Amino acid sequence: MKKLIAAVCALSLALTASGCSGGSIYSNYRDIAELLVIQTLGFDLSDAGVRLSVSAEGSSGAGKDNEDKTPVRVSIDAHSMTEAQDALQNYSGGLQLFFGHTAYFVLGESVLTTDTAQFFDCIERDAAFRLCIPVFAASSGSAGELIMGAGGDKHDATKLMHAVTENLRLRGDAHIFTAAEIVSALDSNGSALICAVKSAPASDAAPDAGGGEMTIVPDGYTIIYKNKAAGHIPPELARGVSLILNKAGSMPVAVGDATLQIDRSSCKIKPVFGDGLEGVSFDIEIGAALAEARGDFDPDELRRGLEVMAQGWVEDVLALQKSSGCDFLHLGSILEMQHPYRLRGAAGNFSLIAPGLDFTVRVTADLDRSFHLDLF
Repeated sequence: MKKLIAAVCALSLALTASGCSGGSIYSNYRDIAELLVIQTLGFDLSDAGVRLSVSAEGSSGAGKDNEDKTPVRVSIDAHSMTEAQDALQNYSGGLQLFFGHTAYFVLGESVLTTDTAQFFDCIERDAAFRLCIPVFAASSGSAGELIMGAGGDKHDATKLMHAVTENLRLRGDAHIFTAAEIVSALDSNGSALICAVKSAPASDAAPDAGGGEMTIVPDGYTIIYKNKAAGHIPPELARGVSLILNKAGSMPVAVGDATLQIDRSSCKIKPVFGDGLEGVSFDIEIGAALAEARGDFDPDELRRGLEVMAQGWVEDVLALQKSSGCDFLHLGSILEMQHPYRLRGAAGNFSLIAPGLDFTVRVTADLDRSFHLDLF
């Protein structure tokens, strides 16, 4: 009898406690057709405080029977980012804003040169945002100009950012850092890299593009130090960063009259000791293949040409590291992990001793598919 009574009580409790708000599992349900899904957010400073620019590619009530869904672009000024998000609701065309599928953050020049802390503090606290979202820096101008002006009637900044992101990840020309990676880097030694992008006329890449239409192209890295922009790494040197950080992908490289395809690479970073830490060595191994050649070629000359080119990228990046006054490559952390006692504290103060260290770069390359095709 006691077991029967206990079972009845348990069943009654389960029935009355199932779900929140009236016992329905659909209490927080929202029809996707009533949502405006925000996918790209741009942050700038304005006279009012902040300017929030958003792009919702193809979202005019997802799920509606409307084949002609024009991208939604809105920019608004407010005292804070939270107030700007609320104010955007007035321009959503009757749809409910949804930030849960945000794919990209873009920081404008005014934020980068003033203080990035407000932005990162906001996304860390806001439950609507995920820290795994990639962050980009507008290398010139505002994020609003980039987002509002990119694309056309059928595609917007989100689609263009997706194309840039996929291309960079496949080629390895630059590593796209997420908000979590950037916050962690800043917390480690106050410096970080943010992948930079800029607007460019679409006609430069596609002559048949609409007149005045703008696209988005990668533009190297923006160096952040003490929450402000401290320099810029141009696109041609971004490959050096990828080689040092072991992030290089399948990138094509023109050497003379041939095009080589880098398939793999590895970089071993080691301290050089004397009386103390006297230098750092960078031993880089590259595996590449001959993708295309015009006329006769010497495989050994192509291999040496690739080695010289890659060494130049890396040495120029390391020169920027020394002159920037910050350790944006986080070499101190890498070295301290190898020698935690002998190099204790290097993660935090490596930028102070880096100018007096000797950086030695050695690149060796292997070239595959370099045989001659005797077709005639």
